[in-house]
Amino acid sequence: MRRIFGGHRKNDSSSSLNSIEEPNQLEDAMRAVANIMNDDVDAAESELNHGSSPFHMLGHGVVSFLRAALGFEQEMMREASDRLADAENAAADHQRRAQKDAKAFRSEVYPPGSEFALCYAESQLMSAVVGVLNESLTESLKGFYKLRKAYMTLDAIMQAEQNFLNGKSTPSLANTSTTSSKPESPQQNMNAQGAYEGLGSRPATPSNLTVPSSARSSVPSPLSSTMNLDEDEDEDIDFVDAEEDLDSEHPSTEYQGKLDIPSLDHHVNNLSLHDDAIKTSDVSVDEDMKSAVISPTNADSTASLADIYEMGSLDEFVHSGSSLCFGLLLLVLSLIPPAFSKLLYIIGFRGDRERGIALLWQATRSTNINGAFAGLVLLGFLNGLVSFSDIIPGDDEKGGYPRQRCKALLASMRERYPGSRLWLLEESRMLSSERQLEKATALTTADKPSPLKQIEALRWFDHGLNCMYLHHYEDCSSSFQKCITLNNWSHALYCYIAGASHIELYRKYKASDPTKAQAQAEEAEKLLKQAPKYTGKKRFMARQLPFDIFVNRKVTKWEQRAQELNVPFVDAVGVSPIEEMIYFWNGYKRMRPEHLQLSLGAIAWSTDVKQNPGWEEEALDERCIASLLQAATFRNFGRTEEAKRILREEVLCHEWAAFKGHSKDNWVQPVGYYEMAVCLWQERDGTEADKERIQEGSALLDKVANWETYEMEARVGMRVTTAKDTLRKYGNTGT
Repeated sequence: MRRIFGGHRKNDSSSSLNSIEEPNQLEDAMRAVANIMNDDVDAAESELNHGSSPFHMLGHGVVSFLRAALGFEQEMMREASDRLADAENAAADHQRRAQKDAKAFRSEVYPPGSEFALCYAESQLMSAVVGVLNESLTESLKGFYKLRKAYMTLDAIMQAEQNFLNGKSTPSLANTSTTSSKPESPQQNMNAQGAYEGLGSRPATPSNLTVPSSARSSVPSPLSSTMNLDEDEDEDIDFVDAEEDLDSEHPSTEYQGKLDIPSLDHHVNNLSLHDDAIKTSDVSVDEDMKSAVISPTNADSTASLADIYEMGSLDEFVHSGSSLCFGLLLLVLSLIPPAFSKLLYIIGFRGDRERGIALLWQATRSTNINGAFAGLVLLGFLNGLVSFSDIIPGDDEKGGYPRQRCKALLASMRERYPGSRLWLLEESRMLSSERQLEKATALTTADKPSPLKQIEALRWFDHGLNCMYLHHYEDCSSSFQKCITLNNWSHALYCYIAGASHIELYRKYKASDPTKAQAQAEEAEKLLKQAPKYTGKKRFMARQLPFDIFVNRKVTKWEQRAQELNVPFVDAVGVSPIEEMIYFWNGYKRMRPEHLQLSLGAIAWSTDVKQNPGWEEEALDERCIASLLQAATFRNFGRTEEAKRILREEVLCHEWAAFKGHSKDNWVQPVGYYEMAVCLWQERDGTEADKERIQEGSALLDKVANWETYEMEARVGMRVTTAKDTLRKYGNTGT
């Protein structure tokens, strides 16, 4: 039957698809791409070769993108860029034809060619991510430009969907004819600047996000019949590599590129991330994963498209795909550091974490590949970044970690894709966040290896982290050394953590077994001195990786100290470097009391002059590291008063100037103020005193956010950003 309708005919990407061919081509491509979720990339590639429609070309781009994003390998990134560029061109060409071809698919919900506009936007989103991950600043800037174009395309699709929803009053209308139920075209709802108006209350959709009129004024709707997606409205823009050593106090007067934004300096100086013109609205989500919908404020008059309209495969593809992409885009943009997010807002968009997450939950309702990707993004974010943060709402509170819902989603995905190790990895992360570290490590080693090298690298990286939290130093070292053979991203970090593990083993055996201790010392010195040799080889947006800078400075500091004190290298190492790594990954949050006790023992070894005679001559920054780590451990025990005392009397009492210097750890004091804010958050007891605690915590976080540049600022800044957002909401509600 499918052969009669042309389902397996190798379609020429240069010819138009009619309304019968198009759904078949889409289903064929999506079925092929679904193999990725079972770790079978070879099957996905093979089946995608059966067709050459824009859907198949996008599928090839997805395969390459996942390999590039999971492995951070330059060769994979180049292949992904090429494939995604081909997919962009094909989608733009078919979108233009679909607007003019009467035989092309026509939807009751979306303007003609919306499915190809979505393919175009998805290709641009993935190209943008690849560009930002690229080591070239030029490619990174091109990536941000593509984000802007994808944002506008997706916004127009979502607005068209909202127009349709506003025209539907009862579910029975889902079966009415196109002529009776077709909503007004997007062009009819556009003002002179190309911005949609008259959509009523849209608190739950991205289409009502405030975008500066100056940014929209030159950007017509990507779905408009007067615009072709393959036209490059900025073809005269020349991207060139920026000079990295320019004096920031004397900016260049050369041409900076074309931005259709008047008075840019005025916008920068007066822009506020919390502008009153940008309104946020409540997004309530049903706890049942099966009915995960975005609930607008006026829930009686507006509903999700899936609730009132029986969609075919093409409409479901557009609906789920736009929810996935817009949700992902809003989520990613919300995580960008404040100073940079202002720039993104000026050029046309801004993030919204709550809306992004709500859209992703909506996308998971679809059983197609878009729903699976949305689930993967949600679990990755919630099991990763949220559990990485300290000041967040409680489980199942708004903005917190929806534990039961995540478990239901994970169970559903594992049932649909039983062959994938990605879902096992997410289950392991979930167990780790529940402080079941032993079960988490058992899960990552129980199954057979994944055929995807990139997933194997992730598996060993996560396993190494969990072993680090468990203080299983041998397994931690071997896991990170395994990572070196599996990807090319951060060999310096892998080597450093492996070497730090052997430092702990050296200290463990130093008094009881000198032979073993000597073997561990040699291994530690070899790995730690090898780590700097890997630094500088990988860059992000043309800048050296933060951990590369950290590793270089640490090893240099220890080498200098060994010469000054005339001691072996391993005896010049300061406060437990493995405990520092545990802190930066927030491993204390994943530990049970018995694990925390082991951490206290590792920290105490450094401060014990009997075991470590050099402690009496230790520098101020090392002493403060020991105090900070001890305070963080006490806080995770629930001993916040003791933690605050240590921070006040041993860390925050010193002048900031004392931590400045080439080899000094200048991150300790700002992180100390952050820890004080976390202690205040954990001391909430539901009384009137909570308001004062929130105000004091907010002031401390502002102090950290406005601190001058310090090492590991980006990593600590992610926690600070999440914390400030949480306290702002609690302060506004008076909770």
